Amino acid sequence: MSEPESMLAAVLVRRGEPLSVRSVPKPVPGPGQALVRVRAAGVCHTDLHLRDGVPDSPPMPLVLGHEIAGEVAAVGSDVDVPIGERVLVYYYDGCGACDWCRHGLENLCRTPAAKWGFDTDGGFAEYFLASARCLVPLPADLSFAGAAVLGCAGTTAMHVVGAVGKVAAGEDVVVIGAGGVGLAAVQVAIAHGASVIAVEPHPASRDRALEYGARLAVDPAAEDVVAAVRTATGGHGCDVVVDTVGNHDTPGQAVLMAQPQGRVVLVGYTDRPAPVAVVSVVTRETQVLGSVGATLADAREAMALAANGSLRGCVADEYPLTGVNDALARLAGGGVVGRLVLVP
Repeated sequence: MSEPESMLAAVLVRRGEPLSVRSVPKPVPGPGQALVRVRAAGVCHTDLHLRDGVPDSPPMPLVLGHEIAGEVAAVGSDVDVPIGERVLVYYYDGCGACDWCRHGLENLCRTPAAKWGFDTDGGFAEYFLASARCLVPLPADLSFAGAAVLGCAGTTAMHVVGAVGKVAAGEDVVVIGAGGVGLAAVQVAIAHGASVIAVEPHPASRDRALEYGARLAVDPAAEDVVAAVRTATGGHGCDVVVDTVGNHDTPGQAVLMAQPQGRVVLVGYTDRPAPVAVVSVVTRETQVLGSVGATLADAREAMALAANGSLRGCVADEYPLTGVNDALARLAGGGVVGRLVLVP
């Protein structure tokens, strides 16, 4: 019997340690599966959380990476996806039987078959094994790197702005943080017809938010962001606040930025408590909502927006697979405009 083919992959072996780039067996697709040749994999802040065990350590060893774009290299016997098709991989594979899955909310499935890059080997590798049902065709003029960074940032923004925040035309929206998810949220909110204010300490990221259509970009290190938002909205506050940062201060600021019955959507997170003025939530009937991941429908809608030019993936830089730890270190250092991408 011949030895199985091998490939390179970046593997998380121990909590808090650099990933190990090593040779591992190349997966073989079974029924309902497709083998994807990874052409680009985005590096997300969640990868830092997983590496460092925030809030919990994933099963190890584990190949990280959940923002994946590539080409179909092989398929199982019952799969009719063409070999060579360019695809984005939706990273949840729900059980398909629970109420959440039946309503298209795989991101809330309690017993998913896989969450690639979270509990099942992901895309920081030369090849990646996915369920064929989770493949979304790419628009013809969208690059692999541009698609990969939309695989989480773009789809998460679709879910935050649309399904959870329910942003409508004419509303004022604040996006706290102009990283990968934040810049995508700026664009998606504008596509919904909203007017957007970005809050971001890094000048280059503020500039990019303005380039993507934000009408104002506020520096939280230079001014009182709550006062700035209230001034910009005629003293009323905004309809929706999207917090993509989730540190000690931003949830409380978000509540104070919202107008009565405003919606605050928390998508960034920390493992530490954050103070919130509960009296403001109660007396102003503020809706505080959480948003996690995205659905397959969100992924398809993100690709549709990318196809018509309303949503662009912001690629800061590309690294080879062997540079994964350099990319993670750069991301942890802050100041990255958009997303870093691995190109295996």
